[in-house]
Amino acid sequence: MYVLSSQELNLRDKLEQQVRTGFVLRGQALRTIKRLKLYRDLYDDFESYCDEVFGFTMLYIERCMLAAETYYQIESYLKTNGLEDPLPTKQRQLRPIFQADLTPIEAGEVWVMAVKLAWGKVPPASVVKEAVKAYLNQKYPPINPFVEGQVCRITGGIKGKTNCWCVVSEVLEAECVVDTWDNQYTLSVDHLSSLRLAPAEESQMLDLGARMTALAEVGELDEAAMWLLQGLSRLNRCQLNSLEEKLLQILEQFYIFHDVE
Repeated sequence: MYVLSSQELNLRDKLEQQVRTGFVLRGQALRTIKRLKLYRDLYDDFESYCDEVFGFTMLYIERCMLAAETYYQIESYLKTNGLEDPLPTKQRQLRPIFQADLTPIEAGEVWVMAVKLAWGKVPPASVVKEAVKAYLNQKYPPINPFVEGQVCRITGGIKGKTNCWCVVSEVLEAECVVDTWDNQYTLSVDHLSSLRLAPAEESQMLDLGARMTALAEVGELDEAAMWLLQGLSRLNRCQLNSLEEKLLQILEQFYIFHDVE
């Protein structure tokens, strides 16, 4: 073990007091202790020191240090640009910014955007996350990877349709117009994922979708029919098993061909 000088011991005592205060001083103090290795007289590594003295995990420590660094970047940006926007008050408000690995200027710009979204008040983490996403989409517009006729999975953006498969009918700059068995939607590319089907498999899915849509267009369907169609809309394969095919045929006969008594 190393022996710390009296000056180093005094500095560590002061920094340990800072760790127990607000999140900015906490992150700054932890970074200084780590950089100067002010733990080396009692502990072999920084992680053991933080665990024993403060009960902090390394994940929390890293977040504290990154939050403090991001806070000072925002503070500097606001002063440099003569802005009086409120500063962050909690570590979690900064988490979306430092997790996005933004430059100091980008961090400041995103914070200003988040404050505007919060009507001039300190924004919660959810608003900061929204600002980060909007900022990155503006500065680095997403490339639309989809093509017309592609079969995709809906991953979000529409209540009740998550995990349903759909077909891309129109490709826009950062969105796609997609057809499901019962409706049409416009979705961000972030809310779609390709099923990566072979052409023959996509053709089978399109045929299935056409049969399901024909049923939807008949009119009001009973609960059992809706239950089956909603289940088929979340299939992870292009072929129906024998039971699924039989049940679908029964619906077609009942609603379309009227062959079931």
